[in-house]
Amino acid sequence: MLPTKQFIYVSFLFISIMIHAGLFAQGRKSEYIQWSSDLILPAPEGAPKQIGVAGVFAGVHNGVLLVAGGANFPDAMPWQGGKKRYHNEIYVLKLDEKKGFSWIHARDARLKQAMAYGASVTIPAGVVCIGGETGAATYSNQVFLMQWNDAEQSVIFRELPSLPIPIANAAVTHIGDSIYVAGGETTGKVSEAFFRLNLSAANPQWETLPSIPVAMSHSVAVAQSDGTHDCVYVIGGRTASASGISKLHHTNFCFDPAISQWKEKHPINDGNKNTNLSAGTGVALGADYILLPGGDNGLTFHKIETYNAHIALVQSESEKQALQKEKLSLIHHHSGFSRNLYLYHTTNDRWEKIGELPDNAQVTTTLVKWKAYIFIPSGEIKPGVRTPKIMVGRILPDKQ
Repeated sequence: MLPTKQFIYVSFLFISIMIHAGLFAQGRKSEYIQWSSDLILPAPEGAPKQIGVAGVFAGVHNGVLLVAGGANFPDAMPWQGGKKRYHNEIYVLKLDEKKGFSWIHARDARLKQAMAYGASVTIPAGVVCIGGETGAATYSNQVFLMQWNDAEQSVIFRELPSLPIPIANAAVTHIGDSIYVAGGETTGKVSEAFFRLNLSAANPQWETLPSIPVAMSHSVAVAQSDGTHDCVYVIGGRTASASGISKLHHTNFCFDPAISQWKEKHPINDGNKNTNLSAGTGVALGADYILLPGGDNGLTFHKIETYNAHIALVQSESEKQALQKEKLSLIHHHSGFSRNLYLYHTTNDRWEKIGELPDNAQVTTTLVKWKAYIFIPSGEIKPGVRTPKIMVGRILPDKQ
């Protein structure tokens, strides 16, 4: 963390991207998202620099952005023998439109245990944090509320009811006081489970709802109106298999809480063809839009998994080494994840590609919206490679 009273003030040098005419709110001619990647996550205490983390908890409470936990490879890449390290640091960004954003040195800002790949969602009371990994294939069912105490300059926690199963890489969203958790990875399998926790109930307990139509992890969950009332959209994802080669998804499922049923909607599409997408992020915009900025289309991911499966099967050491060399070449030449911006209109059930992110797309992270700002903190930009950057998008009305 930063030394006491040391702040980093960020001036935004924005790259403007016109998103869509009449896009986010009725009565407006057009809007823009201006992107910046100037904001950098601080170095953890005792470390010379920040290399970034994937699988963070992230959200907004009481005027700050909280970015907690995550995992990375600080010593070497996994194919070089590097071990994944899990973290418990919490970084606190003061959100002030007039003075600029600044990092705060918070008191004892750490999770109770090092953790990554949980799910998190912002509600008025704080950031709900759900499940996660505490080690390789070691999953948690713990749920807690993370809050910012401005008077004490500290992060505080409140325990919430535990999930019925341990889970990681699940999708989460909320409608009012109800938290919805879809899919993820649980012990020994990929989950099709769908849960709801009503925090306004007298005795909140997790309720098991009809399963999502496909067992999958690394999906995006967004609550948005279908034109009548708010529904839960679970978009994209992937499903690991016994062969070691995952099935990739372009699916778009809508859960209607009024009738407690799933409906299959138009799949992720660039306007011409369906597009697989996993480990991405999403946000509801305006009355009936969902924006997906970036994600993994799975093309290289699928090839890497295929190499791993073949390497595990071959008997010849020379053949193994040849396949390993080909796989490493593929990884080294990885160009990064999809930078495409996909827009979904829930009322019309229509997708389109509306542009690209100006910098490397970040996956296995959590998008957070605050006022007119979108934050995409840290995450993975290539296999094994994290970024310390926080991409910031500012939604501006057309000033013409």
